[in-house]
Amino acid sequence: GNFGEIWVIKHDMKLLKRFFLLAAAVVTVIIVADLIKIFSYKTYPANPRDEIVTKQDELYAELISGNDFIDWDKLNGTLQFIKNEYDVSDFKMVNLIRILYEYREFIPSEIKHRIDSVLLGFRYWMDEPNRNSICYWSENHQILFFSAEYLIGKLYKKNVFSASGLTGEEHVLKARNRILNWLEMRWLYGFTEFYSGTYYIEDVAALLNLIDFSEDEEITVKSRIVLDLLFYDISTQSFRGTMTSVSGRAYESNRKGGIHEDLGGILPFLSEGRDTPVGMVYSLSRTNNYIVPPVFGEMVNDTSEIVIKQSNGLNISELKAEGLFGTDEKSIMMQWGMEAFTNPEIINNSLRYIKKNNMFSNEFLKDFRYLNFTVFSALNLYGKLSEKVNPSTNGKAIQRGNTYTYKTKDYSLYSVQNYHPGDYADQHHVTGMNIGNEFSLFHLHPARKPDDYAHSPNYWVGYGKLPHVAQHKNISIGIYNISGKNMLDFTHAYFPEEKFDSVFVSHNYLFGKKNDVYCALIGSGDFEFESSDDVIQHGRKSVWIIEAGSKTEDTSFENFVRRIISNPFSFDEEGMRVVYSSRNNDFELTFSGEFKINGEVADFDYPRFDSPYIRAPRKPETLNFEFNGKKLYLDFYNKRREMN
Repeated sequence: GNFGEIWVIKHDMKLLKRFFLLAAAVVTVIIVADLIKIFSYKTYPANPRDEIVTKQDELYAELISGNDFIDWDKLNGTLQFIKNEYDVSDFKMVNLIRILYEYREFIPSEIKHRIDSVLLGFRYWMDEPNRNSICYWSENHQILFFSAEYLIGKLYKKNVFSASGLTGEEHVLKARNRILNWLEMRWLYGFTEFYSGTYYIEDVAALLNLIDFSEDEEITVKSRIVLDLLFYDISTQSFRGTMTSVSGRAYESNRKGGIHEDLGGILPFLSEGRDTPVGMVYSLSRTNNYIVPPVFGEMVNDTSEIVIKQSNGLNISELKAEGLFGTDEKSIMMQWGMEAFTNPEIINNSLRYIKKNNMFSNEFLKDFRYLNFTVFSALNLYGKLSEKVNPSTNGKAIQRGNTYTYKTKDYSLYSVQNYHPGDYADQHHVTGMNIGNEFSLFHLHPARKPDDYAHSPNYWVGYGKLPHVAQHKNISIGIYNISGKNMLDFTHAYFPEEKFDSVFVSHNYLFGKKNDVYCALIGSGDFEFESSDDVIQHGRKSVWIIEAGSKTEDTSFENFVRRIISNPFSFDEEGMRVVYSSRNNDFELTFSGEFKINGEVADFDYPRFDSPYIRAPRKPETLNFEFNGKKLYLDFYNKRREMN
């Protein structure tokens, strides 16, 4: 009996061994096949090897001016760029579309034939066949591509587009649905790329084209309404003709400020009625179909002391409740518009969408090919891997920004309250101060050394690790807690010494005066000038306080310096807690914890709008803007827009 049992056990063990060997062989074959597939992908170039000069904006301006001689060869570079489907082809289409709609009868037949050929062969969205390395998905690119697809489809209704196999009429129907979804998300949640001095220009250009040429009442009215919301942002975040504020996406110049940051001429147009210069928004001062509400002109020129609070966008944790958590097109528009690709909640969606649309050859998405293993997918491991590894790409996501802006006639100070402390951040900007309209100052933890400008983020763009920032009126407090390997062990600030009239530094205090504007930086450690505009504070745990002042408030720079130095200040490094007092106000901030003002916990869960101009909840039904006797009423779903 024992012999029989032993024989059965041995037999079963042999079968089990064979099973495991077979399973291992199958898995090995699958992995090898996956590896062969992974390394077989061709990556398409996002940019031309040699610069291609594009002059469609210049040509459009010449047509408007009525030049007797038009050099249509100026479109050669534009058509070559679009034909090769290089990234930002959508930027080049903006004024090309305007030329086609406004001056088609003047285009020579040979040039017209080339334009037709290029536009009928273009890939307008990610779900179409063919491959390229265009970034379609960020918020501004979405509306640029949707508007282009709609308006070009409208021009070529009966033609078949070779890239998609669809007629122009079919493209119009697809694009219309996408446009209305995009507009609705901006109405409900605001702009993901909030207050972007770079990308608001692209939004304006796309919306103006729809307003001028769509001939669809719903698209036209709703585009006007969303453009109004964008101009409200510009009006409230601008300061004396320049727009530098916190942002979902900001580059170095957007943070350092100055009068050149005028959004391609949009601000002089809003505040003074000046024509916009030649460029993507040249049409703003030419259109007859959009009138900027006068109330925004009043806001732009407002010099009173005001606090502006606002909620912009969504957190990843809010997507499910809003029905934007799946792999349907609208959900992907929101998720990828937030630049949320690898976050644990999203990564499965990203892989499914990339696989479905064969996008592993896209230069921006090529690293996803290394995750394209059948075993990972079968065992649903992507979310767990992302959570465990927590790659830096998780910090690319632009989540809900609860923004706080304090403005006086002399300066503005701005912050994104309590924005994901300790995370990596790609192009975010979470606190800073405008010194009049001359320049700005801000602090950050650099993601890379100062000689590495080939990446984003870098020394002046984004953050290696985000601070915990909290602001009340003229005081912004930031705490850094830098963890992880390969992280630079210092923080620094942009403080251009040569641009100030006076600068005074003493250990962990740094002061600047420019005209009648004063500023103070207070650190937990001593400040060192690395260069004439770069101030460093060493250490992985540090505090940066910005306090703004002026001659109006402190009578003199000397009084301001004395007052700030006498203010109580302490930093408990172990508990990561800052205590600071100024002008009879006591502040207490704990990293990843509460911000207390005179013992009361501040609430940073802001409504959609909270300012002297408008107060409205998140996901509003209607909006009423009012200032200095000027009014604007917006009702998105009933397509009503009324102003005086």
